[in-house]
Amino acid sequence: MRFVGVDAGGTKTHALVADESGEVLGIGRAGPGNWEGVGLEGALTTLRQAVGEALAAARTSPQEVTAAAYGLAGLDWPSDEARLRPVVEKLGLSGPAVLVNDTFVALRAGAREPWGVVVVAGTGTTVAGRNRQGETARTLGLGYPFDDWGSAPDLAQAALHAVARAYTGRGPATALSDRLVRLVGAADVPDLLEGVSRWRYNLFPRVADVVQALMEEAEAGDEAAREIVRRAGRELGGGAVVVIRRLGMEAEAFDLVLAGGLFRSAIPLLLDTLSETVRAVAPGAQPVILEVPPVVGGALLAMDAVGWPVTPEVRRRLARGAAMGLGATQTGE
Repeated sequence: MRFVGVDAGGTKTHALVADESGEVLGIGRAGPGNWEGVGLEGALTTLRQAVGEALAAARTSPQEVTAAAYGLAGLDWPSDEARLRPVVEKLGLSGPAVLVNDTFVALRAGAREPWGVVVVAGTGTTVAGRNRQGETARTLGLGYPFDDWGSAPDLAQAALHAVARAYTGRGPATALSDRLVRLVGAADVPDLLEGVSRWRYNLFPRVADVVQALMEEAEAGDEAAREIVRRAGRELGGGAVVVIRRLGMEAEAFDLVLAGGLFRSAIPLLLDTLSETVRAVAPGAQPVILEVPPVVGGALLAMDAVGWPVTPEVRRRLARGAAMGLGATQTGE
């Protein structure tokens, strides 16, 4: 048997081929796979590259594939599957083809069972869940002005907002002022604020650095920074609560998978606030930080599609092989 898993995100695409024991036989990589950014033809080119590399490394032909599962960023509405399934069919792989939003491959990769809830927070943020009956739900994942606050850019913007409020006197003094001044090389806070407003300073490429500074100052006790982190925990946890209630999982025990770059740099305050928000509604939720590449979840969903039993050993082999092949944990965002 040969199972194909794909994780196609806004910045990169991963594909793997595994056998029924979970042994990873081939890995493929490509660039952005979100059709909203690269178009349908661009998405097809990306998928062909990643899947083609994985099949070639596994010495497997498209006709030998037992099942495949594709986690696709940009698959947000029912109409999106209608436009993306023809793209996937052009790859020519045999067997069932499962198409899901990429959050669901992160969920399957991190949860010990085929059900649970995942909170993805990185470049963007989305919450998705699946209950024991196989019903699914997710938040929009579209950011402002829709919903889902708590991404890394959201927190960076909030940090700048705190600096501006401290400068005008509407908010408390904050150590974030000095941190952001030094981060961009500004002369002082007025120069920072003027420079950002006039595009002399661009914080967007430094989002990860701003978030790191925010976490460090919150950990050191800066109240403005701590309130931003608490807000993120409440918002991200609140998204999970919405999904939990829609799926009727309040009384269930399940894994709450935390995926994305924000959680890899998170301090206890963020994790504790998020967990408290969720457990107030679903006491059986067990937070688990995703430690494996999400593409593992694609392979597991492919196995699920044909009823192949996923044992703990199968999961371990997949996780080990994907981590070795890709070199580092990366989350589709």
